[in-house]
Amino acid sequence: MENRISKPIISMFIFILLAALTNQSVAEAEPLATITVEAGKHTRIDTPVSIALDGISMGRIAGAIRLVEIKPFRPMPVATQIEPGNPPRLWWILSGTTPAGSKRTYQLVKGPVRPPAIDVTVEVTKDDSVLLIRQGDTKILQYNHAPVPPPEGKNPLYTRSGFIHPLWSPTGDVLTGIHPPDHIHHLGIWMPWTKTKFEGKDLDFWNLAGGQGTVRFVKFLSTTSGPVYGGFKAEQEHVALKTSDGEKVVLTEEWDVRVYNIGGPKKGYWLWDFVSRQRCVADSPLYQVKYRYGGFGFRAADGWEGENSMYLTSEGKTRKDGHATRARWCEAGGAIKGKWAGITFMSHPENFQHPEPMRIWPPGMKHVFFNWAPSQATDWVMEPGKEHVFRYRQYVHEGKVKVADAERMWRDFAEPPKVKLQSISKAKDNVLFDRMDFSYWMHPDGKKVQWERIGDAMKIVPRSGSIITKEAYRDFKMHIEFKLPQLPPNVKGQGRGNSGVYIQRRYEIQILDSYGEPPRKNGGGSIYKFKAPDENACKKPGEWQSYDITFHAARFEGQGNNAKKVKDARITMRHNGVLIHDDVAVPNKTGAGRQEGPEPGPILLQDHGNEVWFRNIRIVPL
Repeated sequence: MENRISKPIISMFIFILLAALTNQSVAEAEPLATITVEAGKHTRIDTPVSIALDGISMGRIAGAIRLVEIKPFRPMPVATQIEPGNPPRLWWILSGTTPAGSKRTYQLVKGPVRPPAIDVTVEVTKDDSVLLIRQGDTKILQYNHAPVPPPEGKNPLYTRSGFIHPLWSPTGDVLTGIHPPDHIHHLGIWMPWTKTKFEGKDLDFWNLAGGQGTVRFVKFLSTTSGPVYGGFKAEQEHVALKTSDGEKVVLTEEWDVRVYNIGGPKKGYWLWDFVSRQRCVADSPLYQVKYRYGGFGFRAADGWEGENSMYLTSEGKTRKDGHATRARWCEAGGAIKGKWAGITFMSHPENFQHPEPMRIWPPGMKHVFFNWAPSQATDWVMEPGKEHVFRYRQYVHEGKVKVADAERMWRDFAEPPKVKLQSISKAKDNVLFDRMDFSYWMHPDGKKVQWERIGDAMKIVPRSGSIITKEAYRDFKMHIEFKLPQLPPNVKGQGRGNSGVYIQRRYEIQILDSYGEPPRKNGGGSIYKFKAPDENACKKPGEWQSYDITFHAARFEGQGNNAKKVKDARITMRHNGVLIHDDVAVPNKTGAGRQEGPEPGPILLQDHGNEVWFRNIRIVPL
């Protein structure tokens, strides 16, 4: 008879072996998922990878989780990092060499599995002027968030914030230039547009001396340090300085800069990503006029000059013939005091006009300037409310570039390994909205639910009434996702996408468009009028968001009218993966909630007159 062992038995055997070899008992570590990484057609070397933790209950993800690579006789703990989001993403490095066609298998577990030893992490620090990213003691790049004036005697219009300088090589040489005499407005690494029209007038955010426009840092949205990557998200605004109404913000922009914890001085390279998300927030569109430059730009240090510099594109073009051609990547390099270094600039296939046109300075211009310039190809328009995303990766290295290395780095960026996650179920969540109907919901008066079901979501029909669950709950963990409408700027305060999650119909968690505002007791994520969130984690209207709520009901002694409360209700909550309430005691009902009592209660989703969407609602009684 043929011996057949089921996959679940094999999986459990592997996990038991894993636990034994890491000196942990099965009871101490709960298996959450098996993750496989397939190299595909290309060999991978120290490649950043990630997977969305979708299909795993948010309650199971909370707390300490570990990743262990399953290897024969020697399971290996792996350094990981969780990126908050909806769903959150797990990041790690596919360390060493992974040959083409091979795959690697990992186990994601919850519990005290021995963490890996980490030599260095990527650290982010900031002060009133700059934000610095370093690996251990070695500097990588600096973001200037305070306004930087030009050299003495130059036009003060050249003052600008929101750019990267210096960018250092792995051995400490400064590779960027700022305010060079030939182009005072050049600022290391920056991303303004050049030839545009707005409200019938020319508008130039690049050539600052004309006084038409500029770009300004607004605020940091987040900073992250960790064993896998470190970086920041910053909001910037593109400002028209001369309109009929005076200054006017035309574009809001979010920079997401991420440096991976690979390479370093010993291996001679850095790897970092740059993502710019831009949205026209004016009432009128911004017209991009076909022009030779504008967008992501790089100005090299003065030492990269003449014979001490070079360009090479993925299509084999150089300084002589590279300008206005298209490429997947472009190398810019040069020597400082006889030591060569370079940067391979990579464009993502999802970018507008990819492979992108480039501005490369010809032989007559001795220094090095590089620019991804999508406007070289055509006129185009940035319509109000529409988001445009530009994704780039930079391979900063010592020595002259090897084409094979540049190609491998670009494939990792553009054609990453395929990562698959298979959740290991423990206890099935109770699904309160399963894309099908309103079976678990009712109108508080018993009438038919009048909300709309659209695709995998449901949408409030304003003034049709709130809805409540048919079941009552005491202690639970709940996951709920929602999306707020984009409303005109003149709609303010509690009118901006208002709704709420009423726990037991007693305690309201406020839903509101509070993007970019300080935390408030009546703002998004608040325990309504009782406690503001510890941090404002609101996304922009039109983007899906999530609440993960852990609730422990108030405790009472006695029955009926004689019942006496002996312990307050408690709420822990994450908004888009960010902890905003940590085991908060709530002493009484909130807002319009019902009076506290010993009996369990339903969940109510509030109709406050706005078209708020909901989806993926799950609850697990505790």
